[in-house]
Amino acid sequence: MHYIILDLEWNQPISWQSPVYRRVGDRLIFEMIQIGAVKMGEDLTIMDSVSIPIAPTHYLKIHPRIRRMTGLGEEELAGAPSFRAAMEEFIAWCGEDYALLTWGCDDVSVLQQNINFFECNDLRLPPVCDIQKLFAQVHGMKDRPSLQKAMELMNIPADERLSFHNARNDAWYTALVFQTVPDPAAALSCVQRPKNLIHKTPQSWKSDAELFSSVREALSCETAAKPICPRCGRNLALDGEYVPQTPDKYIGVGKCKSHGKLLIRLRLRPEEEGKVSLKISTAPANRANVAYVHTKQFQISQMEERPDPDEALRQAARSSVPFEG
Repeated sequence: MHYIILDLEWNQPISWQSPVYRRVGDRLIFEMIQIGAVKMGEDLTIMDSVSIPIAPTHYLKIHPRIRRMTGLGEEELAGAPSFRAAMEEFIAWCGEDYALLTWGCDDVSVLQQNINFFECNDLRLPPVCDIQKLFAQVHGMKDRPSLQKAMELMNIPADERLSFHNARNDAWYTALVFQTVPDPAAALSCVQRPKNLIHKTPQSWKSDAELFSSVREALSCETAAKPICPRCGRNLALDGEYVPQTPDKYIGVGKCKSHGKLLIRLRLRPEEEGKVSLKISTAPANRANVAYVHTKQFQISQMEERPDPDEALRQAARSSVPFEG
């Protein structure tokens, strides 16, 4: 028997709102674009390695982050085999009587989703085992280390010619870490079970705390003027002004072209030297939220004289709402 160390690289939609993602949905969260593997003997000597590019068929434009990390773009993948052809080439390269191993559980989940999506369940693979889990057990680690961290712990230097986030290179580095495990056959008991991959759309967004010289300055700052939609990251268009609920809590409504109306919450807290700190959060609004804000805006518009917001905040002995850390 020999060991096959497998690593994968994959692409993702440029936008989760893109037509192609809306068409395939969670059936294909990530589309594989490279298979990398290292073949090792039972004594853990490295026998061979392979890199097989895969031509994307759905997410045709390589995400900028993926291109930056992997160095793979449309040009590098032009003329590459299809997913099925690449898998058939990989399985033929593996040979007979082998164990299949990866670092962590991400690869096996992406692999299984691509196999399901491209209807390649007739391609038989052995169970995929987890070297990362075994490494953590051997070293009594509560949290699983990254591949780079494991290399540092075992004093394995990175080769400047072999960049990380290339499937063959990462498989090579994983093989070097695997060579340090005292009982490599124990990895066969660390069988991985693929996870169901789904895209979780963020339902809320929070800003970092910012300091201002006054409440008025905080309410008119750029973050308050351009809060963020949690789903697409675009700036919201404000629907009227912010209105106070308490001296340290303001509320407003913003509108996203793609995702409708959102509720905007502002939290204020007095700080040392007369400063004011501000945090902002956004989340989907319902009809009651919008009606409440509009009612408060109308009530304030009818007031002949508005209270000073800085004085009101200073007079509040304690924040009426616990400030979120």
